[in-house]
Amino acid sequence: MAKYQSTKVFDNYSVALRQHKAAHSHCELLHGYALKFKVWFESNEPLEENQLDEMNWIMDYGGFKNTDAEPTPGNGLKKWMNHMWDHTCLIEKDDPQLESFKMMEELGVLDLRIMDKMGAESCAKLVYDKFNERMALTGGGRVKVVKVECWEADRNSSIYQESISNLVKDIYEQVESFPQAKEDVEYSQDNWNKAVKAKGTNPNSLLK
Repeated sequence: MAKYQSTKVFDNYSVALRQHKAAHSHCELLHGYALKFKVWFESNEPLEENQLDEMNWIMDYGGFKNTDAEPTPGNGLKKWMNHMWDHTCLIEKDDPQLESFKMMEELGVLDLRIMDKMGAESCAKLVYDKFNERMALTGGGRVKVVKVECWEADRNSSIYQESISNLVKDIYEQVESFPQAKEDVEYSQDNWNKAVKAKGTNPNSLLK
């Protein structure tokens, strides 16, 4: 089933970080990146004619405001992105030098962000989770994020995306909305089960 998607890039974030577990690499040392994130949005509506809003958009990017001020409050995600990635220092929570970094923050030398895990993969997941959490609260659940790509350099990126199990779940939920489709699926499953039973316990034998 075809669905609309839209994307937005959040970039120009300067961060310092280190991979303290990478003792074999210079990544163990504190170094800098210009992080960039690309976020994929998709409607939760199963029917194509309901996937776009009254302006024929999936996502109103004007909602990514830095302020929650009236009369048009935003979802606060742009503000959160700046808080997390704009001139910050990312250190893993089990870094043996964590107390030293906390001390430097107290001295005003850096703006510390303590990460559960350190890496572009974990940064992508953090954005994925935060966006979906906030959008469920402020957007009524109409739109979701299905994929986030985090770039740490021009040639290096990591992706966190919706799992295939979630996609299958969506298909079943859509089938539930259409009685005839549900009946067809159940009929096909029943015929498959009967064929498996007739051929034996190995479903692969049906392909021979």
